[in-house]
Amino acid sequence: MLISIIIGNGASMKKITVNGPAKLSGEVTVSGSKNAALPIIFATLITEGISELRRLPDIGDVRVALDIIRSFGAEVLSMDGVTYIDTRRLSYCQPSEEQTAKIRASTYLLGACLSRFGRCRLSSFGGCNFALRPIDMHIDACLALGAEMREGEIFAQRLLGSEITFKKQSVGATVNAILLAVSAEGESVIRGFATEPHIDALIDFLLSAGASIERTEDEMRIVGRRLHGGKATVIGDMIEAGTYLSVALATGGKVRVRDCPFVDMSSFFKTLTAFGAENRMSGNVFSTSLRGRGEYISVTALPYPGFPTDLQPIIAPLMAIGSGGDITDTVWHTRFGYLDTLSDFGIRSELSGNRARIYPSKISPAKVTAPDLRGGAACLISALAAEGQSEIYSAEIILRGYENLTEKLRALGADINIQEF
Repeated sequence: MLISIIIGNGASMKKITVNGPAKLSGEVTVSGSKNAALPIIFATLITEGISELRRLPDIGDVRVALDIIRSFGAEVLSMDGVTYIDTRRLSYCQPSEEQTAKIRASTYLLGACLSRFGRCRLSSFGGCNFALRPIDMHIDACLALGAEMREGEIFAQRLLGSEITFKKQSVGATVNAILLAVSAEGESVIRGFATEPHIDALIDFLLSAGASIERTEDEMRIVGRRLHGGKATVIGDMIEAGTYLSVALATGGKVRVRDCPFVDMSSFFKTLTAFGAENRMSGNVFSTSLRGRGEYISVTALPYPGFPTDLQPIIAPLMAIGSGGDITDTVWHTRFGYLDTLSDFGIRSELSGNRARIYPSKISPAKVTAPDLRGGAACLISALAAEGQSEIYSAEIILRGYENLTEKLRALGADINIQEF
C-alpha cells in the first residue's frame, strides 16, 4: 500500500467583501471542533465496523478528510445530524494528491494506514504554511513501534508495543503515536504527549471502539487490539468561540456564544478581561461586551492549557484597537507572517524573533489576501472594525476552519458577502 502526500492546490477562489464598521451583537452557536474532528475521522480507518459521529462541522477540511477516507473504500452517510462511516471493506486506492495536499491533517494517514495496511509513503502535506512544520517526531514514533523506513517509504508488517517519549509536546505526533499503539501487539507507553482537549476526544472515540487506553497526567498505557466501530460527539471549537468573542470586542458589540467550551479557554478569557471586556457565563453560554478601553496586553502562546497558538493572530487586532500589546509564540516561533497583511489595515507592529509588539493603531479598510486560516480570520476581524469596504481574497482558506461563517456574522449584524470566481 502506498500513500503520497504532496503539496498542491486546485480549490476555487473566493472573496469576502465587508462593509464596516458594524457593532455586532446577538447569539451564535459554536460548531464542532475542526481539530477534534479530523483525528477522529482518520482514526475510523483503523476500525472495522460502522462509526457514528455527531456534530461534525461542515467545513472545508472535514469535507476533504471524508473524501480521503472514501478513497480507501469507506462509505460515508450523513443523516439527521449524524455521520455514519463504514470501514468494514477497505482496500487501497491511492488518495488524490490534490486532496491530501489541502490539509495538514493528512499526516494522520501515517498512523492510520500503517495500522490498517502496513505501508505508507510520505512526500509533503497541506495546511497553513505559517512555519516550518517537520514530521520527524511522527516518524520517530513509527520507528519506535517497529516500522522500517526505506527510500521514503515506511513499512510495518508487524507493529510491536514499545515506549515513546517525546522531547516536546506535539499534537500531531501524539495523534499518530496513539493511532499506531492501538493496533500494535502488546503494550505501548507514551510520555511527553500533548494534552489538548482534542487528544482526549480522540481517546474517547477509540475507547468506544474497543481500544485499551489508560491515561494519567504523565503517561498513556495502550494495549493494541482489534477495533470495531466507535461513537463520538465532537467537542465545541474553542478557536471559533474565541474568534466570535473577539469580533464582538473589536466592533464594540455584545455577543453570546452558545456551547462555548469555556473550561478549555481560561487563559483566553483572562486576556479578554485585560482588554476591557465584561464577561458573563450562564450554563453553556458565554457572553462578552466592551466596558472600556483596557490595558496593554501581554500574551504568550503555549501548549495546552496555556494560551492557544491558534488564537494569537485573532487577538492582534484587539491589541491594535486597544492600548497595544505583545505576543510571544513558543509553539510556532515564526507564526507572524499575518502581521504584514494586517499592516494593510493600518495595524502597526514590530517583530523580533518569536515576539511581536502591536501598537495602538487606527484600523482602515483594505484589500488583502488571506495569509493562512487564522491570519485570515484576523483580517476579517480588522475588516469588520474598519470604516469602509474591505475585500479579502483567498477566503476559501478561512472557510477551511469556520462553519457557516458569513451566515453567522450576518446574523450578528455584519454587512458581509462572499463571491466565488
